[in-house]
Amino acid sequence: MKRVLLPLVGLIFGCGDDHQALSFPDRVTALRQQIRPTDGTGWNGNGFGVPAQVYDPPGGHFRVYYVTSTDNAVDLTDVAPADGVPDFVFSVGEAAEQTYQSTIGTRGFRAPLDDSLYHDRPDYGGDGRYDIYLRWSAKGSDGYRVTEACTDGSDGTSPGRCAGYFVMNPSYKDSHYPSELDGIQVLTSHELFHSVQDAYASSQWRTFSEGTAVWNELQVFPRSTGTWKDYLGFVPAFFREPERPFDKSMGVGPAASYAYGSAVFVQYLSERFSPQLIRKLWEGCEQTPGGDEQLFLDVLDQLLQKEHKSSLAAAWTEFTRWNLLTAERATPSVGYQRAAEYPSVRFESELTERTQTVSVEVNGLSARYLKLRPSLSEAKAVRVTVSDPASDTPTAAAAILGPDGKPGALTELGSGQTFTLSPGQSLAVVVTGSIRGARARQVQVAVGPAPIPEQPKPEQPTPSNVSEPASGCALSASSHAVSTSAWGLWGLAAALLLSRRRYGLK
Repeated sequence: MKRVLLPLVGLIFGCGDDHQALSFPDRVTALRQQIRPTDGTGWNGNGFGVPAQVYDPPGGHFRVYYVTSTDNAVDLTDVAPADGVPDFVFSVGEAAEQTYQSTIGTRGFRAPLDDSLYHDRPDYGGDGRYDIYLRWSAKGSDGYRVTEACTDGSDGTSPGRCAGYFVMNPSYKDSHYPSELDGIQVLTSHELFHSVQDAYASSQWRTFSEGTAVWNELQVFPRSTGTWKDYLGFVPAFFREPERPFDKSMGVGPAASYAYGSAVFVQYLSERFSPQLIRKLWEGCEQTPGGDEQLFLDVLDQLLQKEHKSSLAAAWTEFTRWNLLTAERATPSVGYQRAAEYPSVRFESELTERTQTVSVEVNGLSARYLKLRPSLSEAKAVRVTVSDPASDTPTAAAAILGPDGKPGALTELGSGQTFTLSPGQSLAVVVTGSIRGARARQVQVAVGPAPIPEQPKPEQPTPSNVSEPASGCALSASSHAVSTSAWGLWGLAAALLLSRRRYGLK
């Protein structure tokens, strides 16, 4: 029923867009941009400017709007196939349907909400098919999705679930994508997944919504050069700031790039546990009929404990170590499947002295990476000790790196560990903030020569070395030697004298 959906104003989300901190004129532009291009009062005051044509791809799930003239015109080339539909438009419809079949059909995500529940005008779609508009979007953006109307819960179902549409550029020639098809596949698999998310809950943090949308690109088009390049293009934004607390970063403002880069955490969850975990996460984020919101971090912790005998803290710790084992430190059968193709996580300044102490700030769910690279002419033992005010047992591990940068096995540091470094080797240390919500604090990492082990002390006689017969007078052979050396002849004489008196001898 139409009463379940409430109109919204100005909710625009898209790749490369961030409308969270706009000036007043920019906000007005953003609000106008939300209006569908087929509406005469739309973007730039005249919508498309000419009547739009429509293409309904096979499958019955989408309707694509496009024009063949004005600045928004698509390339009219029509050869693959030659069916009266421009090739670019055909490819958009095909990629959209592939996204639907992978995301909803195969992996079981919920379909975008039916916008026909609240639209009566024909140029607003007029039916339940999801609407895609081919039109130039804002500068610096390849496309965006719009949330138009959301459930209010008046029918007893979950509130905060929204319907909408998305706009994508009518061409990706001369873009940063390897090909136009790559650009189409990236945009459809990403932006359509935002509308899938909206069918569960529209109020999750941007780190989660953008991270899972980038992840979905790889799920729909795993062999696409474009989706893999898009994913790897965002990872550095996350790896550059390992100290940023993930549990406190909603992904708005300056953290926009970080939000897209958080796809690396989603990819970790998918590879380490199961791709189905991401669907269950979104299912768990749906608001209750009473309107209670479920934060994705809470849902994740519950799912990991219930289904995988793990926890958010344990998973985050392992994730920070997977991030160490990337690029030149990639290790076969450990970490990401394509870890060697990942960028390297950011390290602090190298430690070059065998004896020194450094302090790093750790805040919430985060990590810091350090490297000890002393100049050695011979093998030396070093002791690494970590002190975290928030925990008696700091969450830290280290691995010896060979001259080629390849790591050995990771070793838990606990209260301290000793390593032997040979010339050319270095030591990589990862300190993990595994306590969600923990305040920023200074964690000390001390490196120094290994302490000289204590020499074992000579064994002393104990009651277990003495055997007492019933008379209480005999000594064992071992204790006899000790007694003789300790007491000498005076001791023996005294013993004989006592014996003579005991038995009445003169």
